[in-house]
Amino acid sequence: MKKGLSFGALMVIILGVIFFSLTNVNNHHSHQTQNSQRIAKKISSQKKTVTPLSRDELKQNRKLMFCSIIYFAVKHVKIQRWQEVSDFSLGWQIESHHTDRGTHYLVWPDKNITTNEKNLEPNWFEIKKDGRIIYHSFVVHSFHKNLTEATTKTKLIKQLNADKAGDKVRKMVNNLTMTHDN
Repeated sequence: MKKGLSFGALMVIILGVIFFSLTNVNNHHSHQTQNSQRIAKKISSQKKTVTPLSRDELKQNRKLMFCSIIYFAVKHVKIQRWQEVSDFSLGWQIESHHTDRGTHYLVWPDKNITTNEKNLEPNWFEIKKDGRIIYHSFVVHSFHKNLTEATTKTKLIKQLNADKAGDKVRKMVNNLTMTHDN
């Protein structure tokens, strides 16, 4: 009888240890899952929000307006040559030329481009008084044919805010130089 009791007691102890171990593993896994979920929620709530661009901000900061126009051209204008200014690390040089039809803003790739490097007619844009922005691009080997595409300041701002590009466009300002015709 002693032998049967100690074997039964041993079995109860072993089963108790197994049960306790399984329960503890499940609790540990549940605790890890809860921690992972808390961390994921914290990270998602800390996602950086982008400050939208506004008409007033662009009106007050001419370089920001020009960077917005360039960003829109690179990302949304369907004229292929506008991709020539798509290297954000090189920056841009805008050269303004006053004509009898308004000001033309020539956009050169590379903020440090020299006069000797300016061989091919660049892309350019104009801003009309009614808020239209007209993009122009000379078509190489076309006997002076230009491609054009237009948008408005309102559409431009709406699209850049939909792209959540406000902060990126603001950073572009540091890579933009401006020159004027004489």
